[in-house]
Amino acid sequence: MSGTQTFTTPAGHTYAFTVETGENGEAVYDLSRVLQDGAFPVGTIVVHPNWELSPKTEGLINVQFGKGLGTDRHERTDLPQLGDMELPYVVGSHLVNPADLTAETDNGSAPLLKFRKNMLGAAYQTNAPAMHASKETFAKVQDLVTGLVTAYLADEATPAREAAYAKFLNGQRAEAVKAEIAKLDDKAKTLAFLRAELVEKLNTYNAA
Repeated sequence: MSGTQTFTTPAGHTYAFTVETGENGEAVYDLSRVLQDGAFPVGTIVVHPNWELSPKTEGLINVQFGKGLGTDRHERTDLPQLGDMELPYVVGSHLVNPADLTAETDNGSAPLLKFRKNMLGAAYQTNAPAMHASKETFAKVQDLVTGLVTAYLADEATPAREAAYAKFLNGQRAEAVKAEIAKLDDKAKTLAFLRAELVEKLNTYNAA
């Protein structure tokens, strides 16, 4: 684990963080908001390349709220507390495009990352339904994630982490291809059997 570092978001908010490398090359950020009265813990955000095995858009980055299993939010811990009193926890994950960070804006302000689905919040970390977060929560999360992804891209350790994650994905892709080959092999066996039956029937007719 590296020492504590900081970044400042487009809105001018400062966050302190430590980052460690996950099992498959994920960047796991432990975040705190830095205010005049001190640093207040926020939670954990995990960042890694797109998890899709056959992505339609290249270069996307996945931002996951909380540590733990990517496929089940109820298995995650240390969710970011960025919401309001009713829905304090931000849940879910989002694929974002780093290209947004270099896009021009109408008012000349710093560009922000876009989200492809609604921002969700929950009253409790687990065993609580996800609900649409408020506009204020969305703005806070969008600002934070934009600053965090900027720090992720600038980190000298990111290329090595992304290489490790690519290796992990390639292992999953290999398993998926093996499964497809197995399906084709089964179909080929079935077709060969059906062909043999038809050949036998044809020979019977020709011999009559």
